[in-house]
This record gives sequence, C-alpha cells and structure tokens, in this order.
Amino acid sequence: MSDRTPTARGEFVAGARSMVPFLLSAFPLGVIGGTLGLAAGLSYLETFGLAMVVNSGTAQFIGFKLISEGAAWPVIVLTTLILSLRMLIYSTLLAPHVRELPQRWRLLLGFGLIDAVFFVAFDRIKGDEPARRKSMFYFGASAVMYVNWAIATVVGMIAGHLLPERLRSGLDFPMTAVFLVVLASALVGWKVWTTAVSAGALALLLLGLPYNLGLIVAAFGGAFVGMACEVVQRRWFPPKPAEEPAESGEPGETSAEPGEPGREPRTPQPRTAGAAAGERRAVETARDTDGR
Repeated sequence: MSDRTPTARGEFVAGARSMVPFLLSAFPLGVIGGTLGLAAGLSYLETFGLAMVVNSGTAQFIGFKLISEGAAWPVIVLTTLILSLRMLIYSTLLAPHVRELPQRWRLLLGFGLIDAVFFVAFDRIKGDEPARRKSMFYFGASAVMYVNWAIATVVGMIAGHLLPERLRSGLDFPMTAVFLVVLASALVGWKVWTTAVSAGALALLLLGLPYNLGLIVAAFGGAFVGMACEVVQRRWFPPKPAEEPAESGEPGETSAEPGEPGREPRTPQPRTAGAAAGERRAVETARDTDGR
C-alpha cells in the first residue's frame, strides 16, 4: 500500500496552484506598478528594488505617488506602514497556528504575507496538520505571487508606458472584485467575525478624525479584539479531551442481566437447615420410586 501523505514538495506545489486565479488579476497591477515607478522619477533598479522590498501593491503605489510629489522619506515610510496595518490583524490570526515553527520560518512567513495569500492559506494554516507541512503550502502560495509580481514589474518598466490611459485606469478592478469575494468567504468562525466587525465598526465611528487616524485606531483595535478572542477561547472554552471507553471488569462494577439494562443481578440466598432436609427427603423419595 502506497503512502499518500503529502510531501513538503507536494504541499509547496499545492500552495502555488491555489494562487492561479490571483496571478491573472495581480499581473496587470504589477505592470502598472512598474510604469508608476518610472513616472515618479525612479530608475529601473530603484523601481524594481522598491517593489521587491515592500512586497505590497497598495504601499508601492502610494509610495510612488508620494515620491512623485516630493514628500519626505519619513512621511513616505509612515504612510506605507499605516496602509499596511491590516497585516497586523492577519498576523494576529495566524500567530497561534505557527507558534511551534522556528523564528526564521515565522519571519519568512511574515514577509510573504499579502491579502491573497492570507485568504487562501488561512484555512490550511489553522488545520490540524503539522505546522511544517502547513507552512510549505503557505510558502508555495507566497513564492509564486512574489515571482509573478517581480515579472510583472519588469514588464511594466519595459512596456507599461505604451498602455493607453483608459486601459491603465481600469486594470485594478479585477483585483478589487477578487479581494471582496475572498474576504466574504474567509469570514468563518466567531473569532474572525468578531475581529472584522470590531475593526469595521471602529473605522466607521472614527471616520471624522483627520489624517485617516480612524483607520489606524481601527486596525489596532481589531488586532486587540483578535488577541482577546484567543485568550477567551483558551481560558473559557478549552477543547474537550476525548472520552475513553470505560473498561469492564473493574472492582465494584456489576453488570445487568441481558435485556434488563440498569437492574442489578440477583444474588443467591443462603439455604436454611430446613430447606436442606427437605431436599434430602425429596431425593430419597425419588430413589425409592425408581426402584419399584
């Protein structure tokens, strides 16, 4: 009988295959990112290097825009960090399921964390399989997205400026639509729902704060709620241990008679002297009768 346990290579390939729908929608965005970098005054090397270090389309686009407007580097760094605060919520949800991995593996998982990878790999990460096997699925998903973005950035730097303006303005819609679909499908479990609803409610309540500070507070608030949900589950709703069947024949246990569940078995009553004498007379009478 062959062993059907998935190997590390098989998990890596499975993770890469799971990202195929996202590759098609992310590639045009990478092309636009390469074009925006050159338009912002960056060189080919600077554009490609920034795309690979940031590993976030949203932060990359905002960074290119701020660079083109002459913003100071502290402003650019702070703005991109604020826009990436949702990753704090993602990492909070992932952390309990990768705690047993070495730190260098967790750092690599964190670098490859993007929206699409989280939505696809989260269900697999929170499963009961060994952490190393689950992490290979995650690595496969993040690696193929990273390579896809790198190729798209190069294509954008070479030929992105040839795209007409009306086409460039609509290329981001497929990614937005896919993002909404996978977001809806990922809202499973009371912890995820509580975290998402809390962050959304805080964002709406603090919508009037200047400099989009409401989004910052909402992201931190959602992460705090997610961690609180983990504490509540571990303390008040721990997993129930599997019940072992009781062994038969233990001292003090009595079994009921067949067909009479719950009834105690009958115990023989001690015989009296009169009963014993009566039995002897009956035996002698039967013997005499047989001898006639």
